[in-house]
Amino acid sequence: MGNNARILIETLHREPSLDGRYANIQVINRDPGTGDWLGHQHQGAFSVVFRAVDSRTGRPVALKFFDPDFQGFGAKYRMDLFERECKLLERLVNKPRCLQLVQPLSELRVSDPDASSGRSATIDCGYCVLEWLDGDITEYFLRQDEYDALVKLALFRQIVLGVFALHQEGIAHRDVKHDNLRRTLRMDREVVVPIDLGTAVDLFSDPVGDFRDYAGPVGAWPFSPLEAHAGLGSIRTLATCTDVYALGCLLHDLFNVDLYIARLIKDPGFINCYAACKVHMDAVRQRTANPDDLVREWNDIMVRTKGQITLPPMDSAVTTVPPAVRDQLTALLHRLTDADYRNREHRRERIVRVIDAVVKALENRFTTKRRQAIRAERRRRREQRARRRQERLDFYLEKKQEEGVHSS
Repeated sequence: MGNNARILIETLHREPSLDGRYANIQVINRDPGTGDWLGHQHQGAFSVVFRAVDSRTGRPVALKFFDPDFQGFGAKYRMDLFERECKLLERLVNKPRCLQLVQPLSELRVSDPDASSGRSATIDCGYCVLEWLDGDITEYFLRQDEYDALVKLALFRQIVLGVFALHQEGIAHRDVKHDNLRRTLRMDREVVVPIDLGTAVDLFSDPVGDFRDYAGPVGAWPFSPLEAHAGLGSIRTLATCTDVYALGCLLHDLFNVDLYIARLIKDPGFINCYAACKVHMDAVRQRTANPDDLVREWNDIMVRTKGQITLPPMDSAVTTVPPAVRDQLTALLHRLTDADYRNREHRRERIVRVIDAVVKALENRFTTKRRQAIRAERRRRREQRARRRQERLDFYLEKKQEEGVHSS
């Protein structure tokens, strides 16, 4: 681990503000003393992220710096991705449900006095400033049994709308997972916004780097579809399909303890299909890097192997899926995670329509149960009043009988 990240952190912690605007700066994804990454606690594996306060607005912001310790092989490629992320964010300014850029790509020069030589090492650090979103949704997945199904479905609906908001702007995220999503308010309405666009891509752009470098998924592997595991993760025409698949995984994981991928790999048919596809596509990628050729070969191998796969149902051994809507949610899950990307549901309106129908069914069921409970309570009270009347009558008759005996 180099010292550049540590120098950057010390510099910003020492300064009263950045650009005379961003104050109270604190690093959030690195150890302040060493500059080491704090793992998955915060975003940005190739970035140094700070929280600050924008003195112009009084609102918190995120200062996202390209990792100054990332040097050598792949450094230029990673920097190109960082610059691409900033450009994509510029396109999303004022777009609903999208992460907002506060300040575009800028550069900060920091220096570290070298006591041994008396010289000063200069480091140029690229950064951008983003709105700060702290509405973490991870708890809905980790403590899912504490949340009602209607609450989780409302959250999933917002996730769908947030991801498709990027698609509408010609951008695919390619790393959709719960810790890359945040709840926030837009126009006094709570929405979900996708964050960390480091792997996001313009659907109509050329790839950065060599196609052959993509032997595996671009984003997190548990939320990546079969084609991404077989080396097609960077193909632009399949990018939105990756997001749709990830949506299916999130739907499943909102209601089940086991991850979707953990259940999927237990299917022998899936393992056989995966092995055949991987071997075939590895051989194809040795011959060609042309996207059209790769997609054509993938479509062919899919036709021949997909039939082996049995997708798991929505519910598992430990699940919070309401039995009344199990089949509807399972059908939606399978339409989102179909092994063949061509069969996945890419129409936002249809996905939302299914969610709304499931919500309506649950609400109707709840209303019916509530009405039944009210009728049962009314019946119980009527029976109770009838018993009390009968008890009073019996007591009166018994008393009369006793008075008659005494008088005789």
